[in-house]
Amino acid sequence: MTALAIVPARGGSVGLPGKNLALFRGRPLVAHTVHTAVTAGIADVVVTTDDAEIAAAAEAEGARTVRRPAHLADATSRTLPAVTHAIDTLGVPDSTLVLLLQPTSPLRTAGDVAECLDIHADRPTGSVVQMCRATEHHPLKVCLETPDGGIAPVRDWADLEAPRQTLPVVLRPTGGIYLVRAGDLRRHERFFIPEVRPQFVPVERAIDIDSAADLVLAEQHAAG
Repeated sequence: MTALAIVPARGGSVGLPGKNLALFRGRPLVAHTVHTAVTAGIADVVVTTDDAEIAAAAEAEGARTVRRPAHLADATSRTLPAVTHAIDTLGVPDSTLVLLLQPTSPLRTAGDVAECLDIHADRPTGSVVQMCRATEHHPLKVCLETPDGGIAPVRDWADLEAPRQTLPVVLRPTGGIYLVRAGDLRRHERFFIPEVRPQFVPVERAIDIDSAADLVLAEQHAAG
């Protein structure tokens, strides 16, 4: 299997300024992610960025960089267009497995990356997404606001009064790993391509860095 790791790392950040260059275990988050991919045996790692300092940190760890246009690097930009811009710029074949590795998930390991590749194996289509159990408020126990100002259950009114233990187990993406073929990204313009298979990690390794407090917590888990 030919695999390419893509690390999206724009220069701006609302919650934690300079987030992708914040140090984690002695490396900038973007460099830590590149290092994880290389350690997992991914020969080609690409960082898509609009920031020269991020590009330098990535290249120091052995990554290639793709310069991201400004319209794909503002506060409202989504990750998908930046990834498709990178694979199109590089002329990545449709058959290539693309690993999306976000710098904000530093507790993802090289072993996780290898396991995702093993789970996907040689399937012609479909995704693998890193998941953990959702331990917060159960999402079936909430309501949606209706256009007329009322409320409606997400699934059924009975769910709101049901014991949590009787409801389906809920999983959430960690943001750490998405694995999909380049052709599927181009055709469907999303990372979730059925059949979607999960790669499970414990919730304590599903920390997403959005604040200085998140970074401290991730360091504590990594050290412990």
